[in-house]
Amino acid sequence: MTTSSPAPTSSRRDAYEPGLVERTVHEFLSSLQRGYLADEASAVSRLAQLRRGAGKAPEEVPELFGLTGTERLYTEGGRGRSSKHAPVAVHLAVTLYALHQQSQRSHRMHVPGRRLGGAVRALMPPGEIDEALRRRFVRVAGADSANVLAYRLRDVVLLLRRAGEPLDYARLADQLERALDSGKRLQVRQEWGREFHSWRPPKDTEAAEGTGATNASDDGGTPATDQPTE
Repeated sequence: MTTSSPAPTSSRRDAYEPGLVERTVHEFLSSLQRGYLADEASAVSRLAQLRRGAGKAPEEVPELFGLTGTERLYTEGGRGRSSKHAPVAVHLAVTLYALHQQSQRSHRMHVPGRRLGGAVRALMPPGEIDEALRRRFVRVAGADSANVLAYRLRDVVLLLRRAGEPLDYARLADQLERALDSGKRLQVRQEWGREFHSWRPPKDTEAAEGTGATNASDDGGTPATDQPTE
């Protein structure tokens, strides 16, 4: 009698593994965010510096060279594993986060699992579409250069900051890297559309856990919620 062997779990096609850009941004921001929320002078100063680059491409703010964490892309383990768009994507994500976190001294604005499309949809009244906000989101998706993406995302981030709605900046960086590649841009637009349309208001318990409140042990892993299959 023969028995069939179980399929190896590593063969799951829907398994998601963060790439170099995503890990780079998450590690950089996790440390910076902890310091800022603990009112460490160095972190507060670094965020103030990084905010100057929000809405701008790297070449527009050379004073930020060496301050955005992009050097991690060029370590021995990182060389050759990222595209030419990776440094730009990291810069955009990190500087936009700095703008988002401004004056938010008790809540985390970088929260793994909070995707862009869902975050924008969460700003709208339940069951309704805010047309002006929808158009802003569409304009972001339609951007085809780093300068335009940076400028249009800045407007959206300001709205998220006003509402205290967090965002997964590591995942955003990964999407930006691909959005800057003309061959992968449509894939990212599909992701943003799927995130927007699939978002649902969280249950009361989930909302309480996901408000972005600081927690000393809750800034490392990526939650299973809001994780569409790729």
